Amino acid sequence: MDRIRLIASDMDATLLDEHSQLPLKFADTIRALAGQGILFAAASGRPLYTLETMFPDLLDEIILIGDNGGAARWKGRDLFVSEMPAAGWRSLARSTKQAGDVGLLCGLQAAYAEKQDEQYDAVFKNFYTRVEYVDDLTAVEAAADKFTVYLPHDNAQEAFDETYGAFHTGNGGAFSVAVAGKNWVDVMNPGVHKGAALARVGALLGIPADSMMAFGDTYNDAEMLTTAKYGFLMENGSEPLRANVPFLAPSHRDYGVMQVLETVLRQHGNVSPEDFTKAH
Repeated sequence: MDRIRLIASDMDATLLDEHSQLPLKFADTIRALAGQGILFAAASGRPLYTLETMFPDLLDEIILIGDNGGAARWKGRDLFVSEMPAAGWRSLARSTKQAGDVGLLCGLQAAYAEKQDEQYDAVFKNFYTRVEYVDDLTAVEAAADKFTVYLPHDNAQEAFDETYGAFHTGNGGAFSVAVAGKNWVDVMNPGVHKGAALARVGALLGIPADSMMAFGDTYNDAEMLTTAKYGFLMENGSEPLRANVPFLAPSHRDYGVMQVLETVLRQHGNVSPEDFTKAH
């Protein structure tokens, strides 16, 4: 039997439904978890400032992990920030433009894109509530913790395989690179991912992996789902991940995260692997 003390969840296609909305009873559930001494972390590719707008009434209860682990904040205080070297993201901006793709610099205060890509503003604003358009992305002077590539033709995996995977440390590159759904490839400092961020938050709060639970649906969640002992891939998630992830949660369309959280609440945070569906 393990005592759950920290639960982390991805947002899109995980906690959020198919309309990108939070479950109706989410706030009540988070407060009930807090009442049992269980913390909740929103772990997203979105930046901290966007996450703050998503949970305006829960900022004292929810730990925010933004930009795929590039930064974390709790109760208005930054727990850590992994700022990218400007030379690194400028090189990425040049490579993205050469490939004919759309680059976004994910600054700590705003996101930056070139004016020619303003046609995608509605998409960008769904994730980055502050976007500034510039003539030349490489000329921006701003602190940033992520660079992301937007693929409007739903070919993120192909773009990773053909172009951006070469920048990943596992392939001899200088960055942490992950496919973040069908439209995005995210690039961070080496060693930065949601799993490392969850482990770092756990270390700061004295919470071991055996007391952690996590939910996600795709490759930028993979490390987080194996960092927590109770890592759940959503039923709608990327099929190849099932071989390495311990547990399976119902689809986000069926509010699978909430179903598991209800089990945790009923058992007052005391769970065992037998309580959940195995992923493989």
